[in-house]
Amino acid sequence: METLAKDYTQHWDEKFSTRAWGRYPPEDFVRFMGRNFKDADKAKVNVLEVGCGPGANVWFLHREGFCVSAIDVSPAAIGLAGTRLDTENKDCRSPQTDLRVGNFSQLPWQDNHFDVVADIFALYANTTNIIENALTEIQRVMKPGGLFYAKLWGTRCTGYGTGNELEPGTFDNIPSGPCAHMGVSHFFTRKGVDALFCKYFDTIAIDTIFRTDVSAKQDIEELHCQFKKAAA
Repeated sequence: METLAKDYTQHWDEKFSTRAWGRYPPEDFVRFMGRNFKDADKAKVNVLEVGCGPGANVWFLHREGFCVSAIDVSPAAIGLAGTRLDTENKDCRSPQTDLRVGNFSQLPWQDNHFDVVADIFALYANTTNIIENALTEIQRVMKPGGLFYAKLWGTRCTGYGTGNELEPGTFDNIPSGPCAHMGVSHFFTRKGVDALFCKYFDTIAIDTIFRTDVSAKQDIEELHCQFKKAAA
């Protein structure tokens, strides 16, 4: 686990330093937050994003007034996220953010702290053992009754089954598709989601989105998952 995280520091630093991506949050996540916290006192809603990258979702959550924490293995990503908040959100009246470099299978926050945890295509970039360790930690830091939103790649994505198979569903050196050249990538089936996630959370909804990116000549399957930590 530590070796993979160490290797990934350099891997993701290079990706985030050389690619202009992650500027805006995905519409489905914006909708999820709006539906669940439209009338909430947002300054009292603690939100954690695991694998925040350059901070598109952190930027959005902060502008909306939520109390935001985030973690990424890449110092470059955390630096970009912090710079964006300092420059674009400097006039926002929001609680101070807590951005940390680290491994989300070892979260540096206390038990029962967050109302919401978000994973926007971050957990997938690991082996199933690390994903399960991360889910254990996510469940630990969530408040009873807290919500967990996760976006995962499905097995109908172009590139699934190619490259080097590390274990069932997990590949490296994928040559094409949304995970091309992204390193270790795990693709999920609905059965696989149930097997991993439902050990720790109650399922609210799992939506499957399938589309064809004609210009990139690839198929994309996304699983949009909503979970809840059981009340105490």
